[in-house]
Amino acid sequence: MKKRMFVLMIMATFCTQLAMAQFYTGVRVGGSLSNITTPAIVDMVPVDIRHLPGIEVGVVSEYEISEKFGIQGELNYREKGFRISEGMDLNIFNLDFPLGVRVDTRLRYLDMPIMAKYNIGSGPVQGYVMAGPQLGYAMNGSINTRANFLVDWQLTNTPINLSGLNHERFEIAGVVGAGVEFAAGPGKIFMDARYSRSFSDSFNITLVDLNIKNHGFGLGVGYKVAF
Repeated sequence: MKKRMFVLMIMATFCTQLAMAQFYTGVRVGGSLSNITTPAIVDMVPVDIRHLPGIEVGVVSEYEISEKFGIQGELNYREKGFRISEGMDLNIFNLDFPLGVRVDTRLRYLDMPIMAKYNIGSGPVQGYVMAGPQLGYAMNGSINTRANFLVDWQLTNTPINLSGLNHERFEIAGVVGAGVEFAAGPGKIFMDARYSRSFSDSFNITLVDLNIKNHGFGLGVGYKVAF
């Protein structure tokens, strides 16, 4: 009898929590700076690998279990990759003219993070932190080469054959972030910053451990509505 009462109390508490839970859905847009971890073989070559700016946009769903804790899932389009930039001064008639070449390797991913979220503070304005795993899929990519001499112009824009370069389309990563949100109408406006890092290699070549992994920072703003 006592066991039955205990089970009923647990079930009642669980149902009460579900009834009190709040569900939100909305959109998020932002920008990112991505890069790759460089293998040892690249360190032997004087190549300047820089962060690549990109965009990210997606849909957000949050299951607010309590005032402090929730689960947030997203489906995002995000650009990742890296930039190689080299420059020199070209002397013409004793005048130095800057000459530069820039190569952008840009991959377009569909990312699905699932993050645990903890709210800080109370009231209409709240801060929060979040962390969790992320599954990504590389849809397509391109290598864009540009030159700069007095003016900037595009040299080539070559699609990447992801199936022919031993590229691993699926990516397993982790995401951590922090942000702030405040009530606005029927929902909330939120702004956040996050860092993501891949646990899996982007390239897989037999007998060679390239150890090339995506990582980057993102800044975004969005709006979600309560249901």
